[in-house]
Amino acid sequence: MKLSKTASALAIAVAAALGSQSVVYAADATTGSTSTPAPSSSAAPKAHDGLTKAERDAYKAAIATYKTAMTAFKADRATFVQAMQSFHTAQQAYATARKPINEAFKAAATAANTAYQAAAAAATTDQQKADAKAARKAAVTAAAATRDAAIASLGAAPVKPVKPTAPVRPVKPTPVPSVTP
Repeated sequence: MKLSKTASALAIAVAAALGSQSVVYAADATTGSTSTPAPSSSAAPKAHDGLTKAERDAYKAAIATYKTAMTAFKADRATFVQAMQSFHTAQQAYATARKPINEAFKAAATAANTAYQAAAAAATTDQQKADAKAARKAAVTAAAATRDAAIASLGAAPVKPVKPTAPVRPVKPTPVPSVTP
């Protein structure tokens, strides 16, 4: 309870202080008092930001170069988007063409392993087991050579286009503080 009384007293005091100032300003405006100077028609010279003319000109030139580079970047980005769409289409076609080649290789390797397991189970001597293993190795090697030749006949895989890099905005030079003795 004491806190709310203190807060309301503080609010009344602040309102009274601010309200009296606005009355004073209103009184000054109605009495025609000219205590504040009228704005002069001649503008004061613009304060420099502490940079030399050469630094400002260099920065303006860097900004102009940046804007040109950004325009080129936007065009390159549009070209990149189209190239990526073409790449995805080509990549899907390449994968679709390669799928039956890989399936044929897997089927040949599975057949070679099945033949090896049957021959190894029927083998009674070490020489027969070694011959079965050599036959499996030869069948898998032949299937791999067939697969590699078929993939080579497809041609090179599509190459992903390089994403363009955005130019870096030049940094505004900062003035060097002058040391006054």
